[in-house]
Amino acid sequence: MSTDIRALLEASMKTKELRPSDIPELDLYMDQIISLMSTHLGNEGEKEPLTRTMIHNYSKAGVIAPVKGKKYSKEHILQMLAVYSLKNTLTITQIKRILSGIAQSGSGAKELADCFNTQLERRDAVSTHLMRSLEQMMKENDMNVDTPEAALAFLLTLTDLTDTLTAFASAITQECFPELPEKPGKNKKTDKKTSR
Repeated sequence: MSTDIRALLEASMKTKELRPSDIPELDLYMDQIISLMSTHLGNEGEKEPLTRTMIHNYSKAGVIAPVKGKKYSKEHILQMLAVYSLKNTLTITQIKRILSGIAQSGSGAKELADCFNTQLERRDAVSTHLMRSLEQMMKENDMNVDTPEAALAFLLTLTDLTDTLTAFASAITQECFPELPEKPGKNKKTDKKTSR
């Protein structure tokens, strides 16, 4: 892998994280949650990772558990973090299925925290494997970004790979989390990925 490509890949790998241990045990107001997310996941000059509108929409759509009063529990915050983590790959309907399935299994804040901790523990090993796999794929297929045409071919290959991984994530969701029953009197709308 050329130095430039390696540097681009390394710069693209996620480094910001919100660990479950960073989330207070005390219930938080919406502005405190937005601040917490921005501090741990936001990039300077970019839009906030979570907004008031997003929280209201997730709550209204039943993606996160109903809130009593104006404060959100650690479990609510972990649910919001799950939405944030999954929304670029899965639809809101799929995420709702996942979080509803987790809740129906009796899982709460501790189990959600364990899921995030497991993912974070795997991150370095998975990143190392990804780097090796891409290096091997590029070498075996003479992939580079030395010309605009080569860069476009590279991007088309990456997009194809991304589409495959997105379809794989959807298949896992379909297999592991049953469809939610439709509410009576509601028209089924076409689901789109959530506004970011």
